[in-house]
Amino acid sequence: MNAGLSRVEGNPTLARLLMVNIKDGLKMTSVILPTGVSVGLLGLLLSAYTPVFDWLGMIFYPLLAVLQVPEAMLTAKAMAAALAEMFFPTGMLGDAPMLSRYIFGVTSVSGVLFFAGSIPCILATEIPVRVPHLVLIWIIRVLLSIPLAVLVAHLGQIV
Repeated sequence: MNAGLSRVEGNPTLARLLMVNIKDGLKMTSVILPTGVSVGLLGLLLSAYTPVFDWLGMIFYPLLAVLQVPEAMLTAKAMAAALAEMFFPTGMLGDAPMLSRYIFGVTSVSGVLFFAGSIPCILATEIPVRVPHLVLIWIIRVLLSIPLAVLVAHLGQIV
């Protein structure tokens, strides 16, 4: 009991801990925000003016086509675009069938690694991981999520 009480006495106050955490949060925000905005803009430009996400979508297209997902290529392109920014691909699927939108929603949540948000956060830390490894993790997560999302969609009769 004495050891515990002496340990508590040596700890900083709650106000001090809050100030340290707020300061660290502001530092991290100032590092991550410009990166996220610039990557998001780059993703929008790549999506609008280049076939980059069409090419990346080819990773997911065969599986989507085999599972008979409607608008398989459009869904694959949206999944690929989710790597750059999680929210703008939803506009790509605005008129797509409900099944395609559902599958995209599930895979974008399960493959939550994206360059405009979580990847800059991870890279700003001291975690020893490189960008190619993060992209590979993202691809594997999305590929594993697709059949599960299709199965749940069919079981739930999402059409």
